[in-house]
Amino acid sequence: MRWSRPLEGTPKTVPISKEADGWHVGISCADVPVLPLPATGQETGIDQGIEAFATLSNGTRVFHPGWYRRAERALKTAQRRVSRRKKGSNRRRKAVTLLAKAHQKVKRQRRDCHHKTALALVRANDTIYHEDLPTANLLKNHHFAKSISDAGWSQFLSILSHKAACAGREVVAVHPAYTSQHCSSCGVMVQKGLSVRWHRCPDCGLALHRDHNAAKNIERLGQSRRGGVAVAASENRESPGLSHGECQPFAPCSASMMRVMWTISAVFPSIALTLQ
Repeated sequence: MRWSRPLEGTPKTVPISKEADGWHVGISCADVPVLPLPATGQETGIDQGIEAFATLSNGTRVFHPGWYRRAERALKTAQRRVSRRKKGSNRRRKAVTLLAKAHQKVKRQRRDCHHKTALALVRANDTIYHEDLPTANLLKNHHFAKSISDAGWSQFLSILSHKAACAGREVVAVHPAYTSQHCSSCGVMVQKGLSVRWHRCPDCGLALHRDHNAAKNIERLGQSRRGGVAVAASENRESPGLSHGECQPFAPCSASMMRVMWTISAVFPSIALTLQ
């Protein structure tokens, strides 16, 4: 048996599920001590996109490698291997297992990067503002559905909210309407299509990437929603926990509800427990 962390608190629920690499047991515990992170005095807005996974209001851009697209050829080969096998045969059963493990690897790569990026944001900022994106509706657009699914916006926001609650931070969702169209400097509406990636304001002369402009607007909208005084996003310092285009190492955070994942090997008589 191998644990990644000791079990703390009082176990409440123990759901059991089966995945490609074995059985998983999740233990949810209550009364786990929470240790809030020290205040940083920083706030940031996040604009999520396809060109860059996330753009912060200070101009930092976080890219993801496109896990599914990189593994697409290997997944196609694994799927064809399953199709060529005779139904009910041992060879088909083995091929199905290999296909499931290939999909599981892509899923875990995506989740790992989400954890690292969310942790860096939570460590560097007291308040994080993001768009309240209707992901289910956006997936109906067949031109962007694959890229949106590969980015995993919903999963990232869920992880971000959970880590913020663990660390005593605040995550605020704002309405995404016209955040890319309004000028973050003077507020003038500057119409531009999705193919136009650079924002140029004809009134004040502001010129910057449209995602950076949107991130600034998101931060201002979030500050106004919380009743605070909106400050220029350019005055915020660069987040010390995030580098351009990289994911930072993930460290587990304390939470009132801790979920411990075990992987139980199906090989008898040895039973291996691995924390996810």
